[in-house]
Amino acid sequence: MSDQRLQALFSNVDELRALVGREVRYLGENYEITDLLADEDMLILSSRQHDDVQEDCFGRAHRIVPKQQHLRFRDNTGQPTAVWEEFAFLDGAL
Repeated sequence: MSDQRLQALFSNVDELRALVGREVRYLGENYEITDLLADEDMLILSSRQHDDVQEDCFGRAHRIVPKQQHLRFRDNTGQPTAVWEEFAFLDGAL
């Protein structure tokens, strides 16, 4: 994705929120963008193919949840992080 397109995306929170629900390939695995934490510059990806065991507050296995990736999409200066180089949108480019 071009830097110019990323800068335009980052300048509009509504466009960032529109990414939620899109399917992406990240590091060779398919994920869905399930949340955007704009205040923390974080995208949450959830896998439909792999699960993890979530622990309770005592460290005991508690339940099965989708495997997740928590990714910083922008650095402290507002520039795109390298995570965008690893993304491929499965339903078409932005």
